[in-house]
Amino acid sequence: MLDPRTVSNPYVRTLLGVIQARGVDLSALHARLPIDPAMLDDPNGRIAPEIVHRIWEHGLALTGDPLLGLAVAEAAQPATFRALGLAAMTCASLQDAMALMLRYYRLVSESGVLTAQAESNGDAAIVYTEQLARLRLFPQQVEAIVGGILVMGRRLADRPLVPTAVAFRHPAQGEHTAYRRFFGCEVQFDAPANLFRLPAAELGRRLPHSDPDLHRVHCELLDRQLASLPQVGSLTAFTKQWLAARVSGAMRVEDLARAMGMSVRALQRQLQQEGATWTTLVDAARQDALKALLRQGVSLDEAARQMGYHDASSLSRAARRWLGTAPGQWRESDK
Repeated sequence: MLDPRTVSNPYVRTLLGVIQARGVDLSALHARLPIDPAMLDDPNGRIAPEIVHRIWEHGLALTGDPLLGLAVAEAAQPATFRALGLAAMTCASLQDAMALMLRYYRLVSESGVLTAQAESNGDAAIVYTEQLARLRLFPQQVEAIVGGILVMGRRLADRPLVPTAVAFRHPAQGEHTAYRRFFGCEVQFDAPANLFRLPAAELGRRLPHSDPDLHRVHCELLDRQLASLPQVGSLTAFTKQWLAARVSGAMRVEDLARAMGMSVRALQRQLQQEGATWTTLVDAARQDALKALLRQGVSLDEAARQMGYHDASSLSRAARRWLGTAPGQWRESDK
């Protein structure tokens, strides 16, 4: 079954903010990505996990910080989670807030799922499980997610919150002392699961900003947002994500069909049933990539190179068809 997944813009902006705070020129990083930076300005926007993976890849390389995940986790604010963060703030207890985060976390990121495991003594383990069959997350991504949920708990409770246990499936990415400082306890690595465990006494405490009326309003918004996400089974949505991560290379329908485990004919037939075609989707992906590069001031020769065209004249002919004018004229009119 097809499985289109996305990540929310506010979460990605938090990641970019941490990378920038470490002295990285974001314009240089954006130039390596197949998206227009303006796309991230939409608070309701979402991008493909492949692009988020590239941001992490370049961010880790440019900062040289193996503990970048913990820094991103520390930067988590209610605004990072938008309506979900506000709804969590107005919950009656930390236990209710964690249950809410688990229920609606898909609005933040669909790269994995959060679940809770209740202990016999009332403690609860928050477990994160990756869900992307086509892409393996960096260890730092997992640390940012697990650590970010804990940081949110601390901000919601407005007090230090020390888990009784923390574990990751991957090896330590830095000194154990850094993890101990962040989490407040020893961390187990190469473990069976990614998780942290909270004591029952903490989970039952009332949150300082509890507000039933505001909570109800925020949850109604969360339900509408969750219902608007693409459902599993949309080949068009999956294809858009797949193409967005490949505008700098070959876009062959055969490769997508192979990734889907279906024939080219069956793939094209399903796209047609959804009101789309391979050609129009490829054109749209390339058009979006070109607009992003033109807005960044990239020359047509460089844009052609980055988009895999033989030369600038070939891209220029395609650009006239997409934009209705010459690339240079479109750039001027877009200012």
